[in-house]
Amino acid sequence: MNTTTVSRPANITRQNLFAILAPHRLAILWIGVVILCGASLELVPPLIMKQVVDDHLAVGHANGLWSLAFLYLAAVAGVQSLGFLSNYLTAWTAQAALMELRVRLYRHLQRLPLRYYDQTPLGDIISRCTADVDTLDTLFSSGVAGLVTDLVRLLTVSVAMLFLSPLLFLISLCVVPPLWWLTENFRKRIRAAERRNRQAVGMMNTHLQETFGGLEVIRAFDRGAAFIARFRRVLKTSLEAYNEAAQYSSLYSPTMQMLMAAAMALLLWSGARGTLSGWALSLGTLTAFVLLFKRFFDPITALGEEWQTVQGALSGAERIFQVLEMPIESAVQEAGRVNEAQDGIHVERVTFGYFPGQPVLRDVSFHVRAGEHVALVGRTGAGKSSLVHLLGGLYAPWEGALQVAGLDPRQLSESERRRLVGVVPQAVQLFSGTVRDNLTLGDADALAASVVNAAEMAGADGFIRSLPQGYETLINSGAGEGVQLSSGQRQLLSLARALVWNPHILLFDEATSSIDSASEETFRQALGKEAAQSRRAILTVAHRLSTAVTADRIIVMEHGRILEMGTPEELIRKGGRFAALLELESAGWDWRNNPSYIK
Repeated sequence: MNTTTVSRPANITRQNLFAILAPHRLAILWIGVVILCGASLELVPPLIMKQVVDDHLAVGHANGLWSLAFLYLAAVAGVQSLGFLSNYLTAWTAQAALMELRVRLYRHLQRLPLRYYDQTPLGDIISRCTADVDTLDTLFSSGVAGLVTDLVRLLTVSVAMLFLSPLLFLISLCVVPPLWWLTENFRKRIRAAERRNRQAVGMMNTHLQETFGGLEVIRAFDRGAAFIARFRRVLKTSLEAYNEAAQYSSLYSPTMQMLMAAAMALLLWSGARGTLSGWALSLGTLTAFVLLFKRFFDPITALGEEWQTVQGALSGAERIFQVLEMPIESAVQEAGRVNEAQDGIHVERVTFGYFPGQPVLRDVSFHVRAGEHVALVGRTGAGKSSLVHLLGGLYAPWEGALQVAGLDPRQLSESERRRLVGVVPQAVQLFSGTVRDNLTLGDADALAASVVNAAEMAGADGFIRSLPQGYETLINSGAGEGVQLSSGQRQLLSLARALVWNPHILLFDEATSSIDSASEETFRQALGKEAAQSRRAILTVAHRLSTAVTADRIIVMEHGRILEMGTPEELIRKGGRFAALLELESAGWDWRNNPSYIK
């Protein structure tokens, strides 16, 4: 899946933005009323200046100046108060809309197919949830709100200028064509640079996530300098795009100021000649018109700058809506009831891969009966973990069919899948919270007795009770709080988590690789006894052949195919691939990652 941001039709982006703001129509209406009142009140000070010049200064009358001065001050205070109210309401509405958007985006990301996460860098995903959403805050609070405010100001000031002097107003309009041309050219260049910058930020986040996630490896191989050089290259790409956007943004304002100065000079020359030539244009009218012209040009200049802000923010909005429009997992259909006669695992002629044309499983068929423990054995890349992913309902096969307890795992709801299938992935993931929170994942329906029983079966109850608050002990989440667990303890919690809901099927993907041999043997014995009593089917990806021989049957895989299958005794007696691998492991060889050991 290509995650490169592409240009989207503007109307689609606008439709999405309107949909985000739609629930806040009433607040937006009030903001519009406040903006209109503020823009209308802003006309009062120039009109007061006209009256001061024409009715007082020109004729030498001082009576009433105090009243006009007080009215001037009151008008300015009113404009500022309405401006504060408008800004506050806009910020409040924007944050409320963005909170809903963040939740919507977070929910949508959780429902996307796992292929999206296989093919999209994690840093890019995080960037879309953070930096790109923040651009919408700029879009709503500064861009769109500023555009609406200045458009209303421009409209009210234009009406006042037209009322004061139609001829001077026509002269003032000469600024519009060059302003439009400049704004359009700046817009195209800034938006293109902003889009490249957003992409570079995503790359930077990905690099940081990979670096700090693999810091131990980087230090072990002394590759810190190489990764710093790589980070510099990523930053350079972002810096070049940012500097290009900054160059155009910085050039825009002085260009607009020079344009305003030229227009103001033309206006003063025309107005002064008109006053001296006997036009019906008083000195007070010219004074008020000049003041209004500044109020006329300021929103025009601001409109251009705010339009640049909008264009820059739209590049982030495009990336968000690009994700929101990705199709989510297919709706769950009625899967039926658990078939006790077929209780177990059935895999029939399954072919599967993560990328088109690159299968990792080829025509695989086997079954695991209820109460049976089957171990999957094979070198790295043989397809063992992919089988666990398919049986866990995370992916759909290209060809063939899978069933757990007689049902298609892809057609199970999440709650039903959790009840039927317990999965312990290869990578242990614990979350912020207590030990109990991590075992139940916040599910209040999980019984306390079930939690304790699961911990006892996994061999985790002893160390949990030795913690300061037992099951209520906070686990260190990286924020400096809670206890720090060893890798073995973390894996025991992962094992216990899969057992809490007493599933019919258990899938272990090298789930005991960090546990010492004695603890693993104890767990295997307890699990095997319990599985036989509850008729639970167990499929294990074995990382130690010495523990695989405790399974009822063993399946040996190679290059996505089943090479041999049978009981441990049968395979050892046969003297095939499993027997050879077992001999290598007994001799201390790493058979999993070195294909040259077996031809």
